[in-house]
Amino acid sequence: MTKTSYISVEEVSKLLMVDRGTIKEWVKDGKFPPPNRLNKRSCIWSYAVIENWIAQQQQTQDFINNNDIDLI
Repeated sequence: MTKTSYISVEEVSKLLMVDRGTIKEWVKDGKFPPPNRLNKRSCIWSYAVIENWIAQQQQTQDFINNNDIDLI
């Protein structure tokens, strides 16, 4: 996947190994980058933004199971 790619909430969920509800809660609580909304029902994230967020979490060790995340 290129850094200019965009990924859906389903793909983010798989990548982080958490359910969609967790991602939505993290966004609501300011713990996760907000998505780009395509319309009322669809949203996407820049892969580069998610990759950077994962790197930050791994550096601060705030993210549980950070060794289990495999960046594509």
